[in-house]
Amino acid sequence: MFSGVAVALPKLGVDLGAGAIALELIESLFLAGSVALQRPAGRLADATDRRRLFKLGLLVFGLLSALLGALSSVPLVLIVRFLQGACSAMLGATGPALVAELVPAERRGKVYGASIGVIYSGLTLGPICAGLIVDAWSWRGVFLVGAGLLLIMYALVELRLPSSWRRPGRAVHLPSAGLIVASVLCLVFGAASVAGGPLGPVLLGAGLLLAIVFVAVQRRIDRPLLDVGALVGHRVMRAALFVQLLLYMAAYSSTFMLSIYMQVSLGHPAKTSGWMLSISAVLMAALAPVAGALSDRLRPGVIAGLGVLMVLSASLLATGLDASSSLVRVGLVLATQGIGFALFSSPNMTIIMNSAAESEVSMASALGAKARALGMISGMLITSLLIAVRIGNEAVEDHPVEFVGIVVTGFSVLAVSNGLALLVAVISGLRTRGNAAK
Repeated sequence: MFSGVAVALPKLGVDLGAGAIALELIESLFLAGSVALQRPAGRLADATDRRRLFKLGLLVFGLLSALLGALSSVPLVLIVRFLQGACSAMLGATGPALVAELVPAERRGKVYGASIGVIYSGLTLGPICAGLIVDAWSWRGVFLVGAGLLLIMYALVELRLPSSWRRPGRAVHLPSAGLIVASVLCLVFGAASVAGGPLGPVLLGAGLLLAIVFVAVQRRIDRPLLDVGALVGHRVMRAALFVQLLLYMAAYSSTFMLSIYMQVSLGHPAKTSGWMLSISAVLMAALAPVAGALSDRLRPGVIAGLGVLMVLSASLLATGLDASSSLVRVGLVLATQGIGFALFSSPNMTIIMNSAAESEVSMASALGAKARALGMISGMLITSLLIAVRIGNEAVEDHPVEFVGIVVTGFSVLAVSNGLALLVAVISGLRTRGNAAK
């Protein structure tokens, strides 16, 4: 449901008459819901019961996936994708915190590596299964099959994970939540409409202004959604979160661009695109547990820094793609990126979680997930700007050459962000052991 949707987008666009911008919004709005609601979900988990919130996220995500498989209206698809992002926020804010609740600090690197390996196994199967389903059935099958599996998993978790519920009281500062939701939505729609007149720049400016107001409000309330003061004091956590944000700009946008590039610009079927996209996830699934275990024995910052270097190398390789590139070249980009994220993900999560006090694990978990999601949506905003300028909302299959230019320019920007991430990782002291530090 995360990686497979990108494979289904070209056929969805043809079936529903969705243009290039609409296809990008299907991905961006999912990330927008996740980014905007990560911290409110984390605060709600602390005030009520993170196990119950985890279950609720699974259930509603499954039901919304079934609904997506039945919709034929692009505006409704966009709304439901935003709601799915909200469910993703529930899972992202509670999952790592549940691991921290159950596992002692000295074993978390291994367990986080294993859990990330499982996630990457799902990311591996996603494009493969989606490609086969799209070619054999339709894009709707991707959502319907995913819905069935999610609901089965909800039933299993409901049986195996005891939970309760407490009244949340005033756990979430609703004006703050409203500000961040409005900010993210303005940025998403502003980037998508930047080439259509003055509305796009106005929305982008409004989104940035609302984000500034959000941060200002957090410094003045008793229970902020983002404790700016505490975050400033956590030197190790702050640096790890910033590097994570910069690096994950490449995580989602690269999958989106390469999926469409292989199908539209190179002319390969959806199943071929799915198999190719799985290369990155296979390597992440295989190597993430190893990197996690090593982070318990070695300095996790060193391993994470090597991962940043590999992701940077992948972005630089991708800038050489053109309309006649072979799948071998695309596979090399995906393999290099997969190794990079495998080396980076679990060691960096270990740094983030071990730098938090026991009372702050939910906050650290939510911030880690938020940094990932914010990085991914930043990457998609850049992609949206490029699509809006070069193609607009015309059918993407009518512009195979123009989309190659989008891919090259997009990866050039990602190379800059990855280079900055490497610089920050080296300068900031991520080579420390990842113990609690302020």
